[in-house]
Amino acid sequence: MRRRHLLGGLALSAAALAGCQGGTADTVTPDPDDPMLFVVSNEQGDTATVQVTLTLDDGPTVLDESVTLGGDASREFDPGIDQPGQYELTAAVEDGLRRTITLNIEPDDIRDGSNYRVILRDNGVQVTWGE
Repeated sequence: MRRRHLLGGLALSAAALAGCQGGTADTVTPDPDDPMLFVVSNEQGDTATVQVTLTLDDGPTVLDESVTLGGDASREFDPGIDQPGQYELTAAVEDGLRRTITLNIEPDDIRDGSNYRVILRDNGVQVTWGE
């Protein structure tokens, strides 16, 4: 009799797990029409070349681009982020200006298509966030 209860319990446990996937539970599906973007803007008067790198903490580099922008020009990058976590963003301008910050990207940031803006100015590099 106990064997039937044990087998019945195992069958119910397996049924409860049906449909569960072995994938990463932390993966979030971004809206394909509104992905999370990183926008690099040059608000300096002169042309500037900047290297932008975005790396997941203890993980892969999801963005590694060098771009040359004229004054008042911008360029968007979609790194395809689908995993929340801490990311390190580095923007290094060719003349030596550099900014490195840690971004805490939440699941809602990915779902809502939040954007980060890297702004090159004469006196530094600023990073802002918005939707």
